[in-house]
Amino acid sequence: MGNCCSNSKEDSGFQTKNISYQQSIVHSHTPPSPPLPPVPPVPQSQPLYNTPLPSDNRTYYSNSIYTNNNSSFLSGTINLSRQPYSSADDTQKEISTDQISINDTVDNHCLNCSSNLVDKDLDGFPSEFCSDQCRKDASLAGLANPVCILCKEFPHVTGSKFCGKKRCRNLPKCYFCKVKDVHTGSLWCSITCRDKTPNWQNLTVERTNYMCIVCGIEYALKGRDFCRDECEQWVKNNAPCLLKLPQNSDKYRDVHNQFANAWKHPHKQVPSIHSIWKIYCNNLLNNQYNAYKAEVEKIQQLKGKPFPKGDGRRIMSAGNEQRRFHGTKLRCQIGFERNKVCDDKQCSVCAIIKEGYKLKYVGTGTISAAFQRFGSGIYFSGTSSKSDDYNEGSLVSYMGVNYKMMLLNKVVVGKGYALTRDAMTLTSPPDGYDSVLGEPSTNGSLNYDEVVVYKEEASIPQYLIIYRTV
Repeated sequence: MGNCCSNSKEDSGFQTKNISYQQSIVHSHTPPSPPLPPVPPVPQSQPLYNTPLPSDNRTYYSNSIYTNNNSSFLSGTINLSRQPYSSADDTQKEISTDQISINDTVDNHCLNCSSNLVDKDLDGFPSEFCSDQCRKDASLAGLANPVCILCKEFPHVTGSKFCGKKRCRNLPKCYFCKVKDVHTGSLWCSITCRDKTPNWQNLTVERTNYMCIVCGIEYALKGRDFCRDECEQWVKNNAPCLLKLPQNSDKYRDVHNQFANAWKHPHKQVPSIHSIWKIYCNNLLNNQYNAYKAEVEKIQQLKGKPFPKGDGRRIMSAGNEQRRFHGTKLRCQIGFERNKVCDDKQCSVCAIIKEGYKLKYVGTGTISAAFQRFGSGIYFSGTSSKSDDYNEGSLVSYMGVNYKMMLLNKVVVGKGYALTRDAMTLTSPPDGYDSVLGEPSTNGSLNYDEVVVYKEEASIPQYLIIYRTV
């Protein structure tokens, strides 16, 4: 929601509509394909979008073509999956592209955009799309195969269970030889390459199941977005900036689920998410926010305490930090054609990413000026559909589709003062409190929740969510 408070009472006489995706792929005939190795079975009902990953990949690697019962586990592998691999990988022959014909595809043009020629996968086979973006767009629109059984990000090609003809196109290369794909969960393609790496034991750190969002070459380190310190330093040097989260990452699923579950307006259909971008603010904003959070925690001593309302099982973090939505205006195509903020002073999204939330802009929006129920503060909500009410200014058309954007922010709520009715003259919370909590009530002014802070350093943008309008 945009520097504002609630609108008037909502009509609750409508039922929420569910989104469904229609899978439809049209080919004029079935193209000839080279022989494929047997692949492990795939679950009967594979969702098209945002497929949750299993805790490990053993389900997909139980087939004998992936295992060698006479070989032991790769010592020092990353703790993602526990399947052994065959030493035959050391001598695996590269697939020759001399026999690959462009006739492997029905049409040489991308199935999604229809304007560009298709690209090739890592084995040299013509694919069905011109770019990874078209692959993702086709999946989101329900116009592609289910996702690859390995990366869970791109649709599998016709006649295979992978996003490439023979294997996943999204695997990193061996840390040593830089040529072959790594064994899943490892840094190397084989024991041979591992043993040739000096001090390889020092490199066997625990990693995630998704790629570094900077280089896209290696798996990200566990608990971080990056594969190495150099990638993290690049982000610091280029902040403020945005980086797109992989759809198979835990952070993507976490934000996606919060957005969808918090869409509560009964007359508004839950929209589909196009992409989620992690926001990296500059050091000044980060330091101001962290210092304020530490100050609130020092005074209020909230960490580890149960929330005032609830069953006592949920406990507060330092400063009672919470993630809350905010809708505002957009004037550029950030998240589509660029990942750097623009310089247009009318673009509130980029201004917030660069400078943080500013009290001088409170109430400058058309809607927010009319609904400052709790005075001159910066407004957030835990209800994504409420923030969408203040989000008309973010409407943008891209490739013939209308999208809107919403910020998900970290907010230091601290000790919140609960109100159910308007208090429009407030310029700060009551003494001893750090924020105002607008709570829904049958006899009050609100249908959905609000959090209002009156200090600029009390919040910082964390994610940019791009979603289709419905």
